[in-house]
Amino acid sequence: MLRLLAWLTTGFVLALAALILLCIQALEMRPLVTATDELSAASISRAKAILRQNDPRRMAPGSTRDIRLSGPDLEALLNFAARRGIKGNAALTLRQDGADIGYTAALPALFADIGPGRFINVRARLGVSKQRLEVEQVRIGRIPLPAALFEVLLVEGMRYTGLAPELELLKKTVAKVAITPEAAKLTYVWQPELLDSVRTLAVTPAQRERLAAAHRLLVDSINPIARTRRKADLADVLGPLLQAAGDQAGASRRSDAYRDALLVTALHLSGHNIALVIPEAARWPRPLPLALSLRGRGDLAQHFAISAAIAAWGGESLANVVGLDKEVSDSRHGSGFSFVDLAADRAGTRLGELAVHNPERLAAAIKAGIEGSTLLPPIDGLPEAMMASEFHQRFGSTDAPAYRQMSDEIDRRIKALALFR
Repeated sequence: MLRLLAWLTTGFVLALAALILLCIQALEMRPLVTATDELSAASISRAKAILRQNDPRRMAPGSTRDIRLSGPDLEALLNFAARRGIKGNAALTLRQDGADIGYTAALPALFADIGPGRFINVRARLGVSKQRLEVEQVRIGRIPLPAALFEVLLVEGMRYTGLAPELELLKKTVAKVAITPEAAKLTYVWQPELLDSVRTLAVTPAQRERLAAAHRLLVDSINPIARTRRKADLADVLGPLLQAAGDQAGASRRSDAYRDALLVTALHLSGHNIALVIPEAARWPRPLPLALSLRGRGDLAQHFAISAAIAAWGGESLANVVGLDKEVSDSRHGSGFSFVDLAADRAGTRLGELAVHNPERLAAAIKAGIEGSTLLPPIDGLPEAMMASEFHQRFGSTDAPAYRQMSDEIDRRIKALALFR
């Protein structure tokens, strides 16, 4: 008996030592991939074009479509996904019949002080075989991982997270994969079940309940005002809404409550139908008609609210670039490039970031009372309604010094607001 216990103890110690050694080998002192730049407006525009071309409402079951994605577009999408999952940075290089992916996640600095490093670096080499994407090589830190083992771990991980059915559906949907150094081409067969999978992945049951509660608070914030007047400042609704949402959630969940409140506000102002993602939302109560504005303008309330929601849910870089993309698009086809709208976008972004990263400060500001001038700085002197030719003549491009000077002025005005100092 004692001998058996001795063997078990020895085995446990050896297993623990092996685990510690593996952890040491998996960590590195330097990141493989450093922080990437913000998603470009061009990448967002191309993503929108791809979505329009592949709108499921226009596709019959069983129909086949091709999608062509360039290397930078794929890398941008990969980084956006990385920032929404296990926070990290990703890099992608396309080659003939394959791709090389690098990924880095940073652990707390404490790991660098007590161990061999704080960075988890993953290197993966993908290849195309018989028009299917396959994993050829994987290395985590200094540990080479057999491709077969990685795929098993991936399947088990998907099963653990409940995403195994979606993975199987994706395998059935993608019919062909072709990769060149310039782009990846995917051929897929549309299946209606994909839409249900996207809905499930986009909004969890818990999030549905939270958004329904936030929507009810929005209605409760709008209706008392709408019964006495037809127009109001956005702050008149947003202040009471955030106050009620934060009070109901409590300090520990206040950030989530603010995110939900900002999202339902943005959906209300933009006119987007959340029932496409949450079907039961079609039965939610509708608020009474009330025109909301900032600095006396309804378009600025829309810009502000939408950017605040995007920043709270998707990260500041995405919110900034969506606002910029919209203005560049307007200069070509719409109402013209507007630095005024861009100021509303950026101020909204700051509010969304504040709601997520410093909800206590936002709660204190709301309790003290917020007004339209609290949220958006003065807009006098900011050029707007510039068509592409005028914008190019006056500012060149979004990388030119003249544009950067105006951009810096907008940032200076926003930073002057007490809420964002």
